[in-house]
Amino acid sequence: MEVYKAETREVIRRFLLRQLSFPNCIAALDAALAGVLPELQPEQLDEVRAVMLANNATVMEEMQKTQPN
Repeated sequence: MEVYKAETREVIRRFLLRQLSFPNCIAALDAALAGVLPELQPEQLDEVRAVMLANNATVMEEMQKTQPN
């Protein structure tokens, strides 16, 4: 679980620095999730969901900033 959190933090960091495009960011977040799913214990699902939702909110907020009005 800690590896997943670290991987997704790095993906979000790179996205915010414009080192990853939106599609590549989503692909990297999906890949990190796919990597952690086989190892997850049922009691970790809420924590993974919280991380996923936080990442989604960050990415969507950043995308709104870059969209023309």
